[in-house]
Amino acid sequence: MQKEGESYLIMSNSNRPVMKVKYDDIGNFRESLTTQVERSGNAGVPFISWPMVNVLQMDKLDDTQFVLLQRKSNGDLDLWTANDTWL
Repeated sequence: MQKEGESYLIMSNSNRPVMKVKYDDIGNFRESLTTQVERSGNAGVPFISWPMVNVLQMDKLDDTQFVLLQRKSNGDLDLWTANDTWL
């Protein structure tokens, strides 16, 4: 997704919160990750964790929105959209 001239990778999985990473940070990363990162740590490019957990799938809906499939704590699946204000 893009906002104000910046391109972002928004990624999710069922094990971590949704994360936002700048494409420029990925392209400019010059180090290597050769050792396992401690469970409570992180390494690599900087990222921002959003307060969205258990997001099973997400996709770009249009230029300003994305759609998410999220497992709620009661077991229900919610399908909802969010706009680029999160960026």
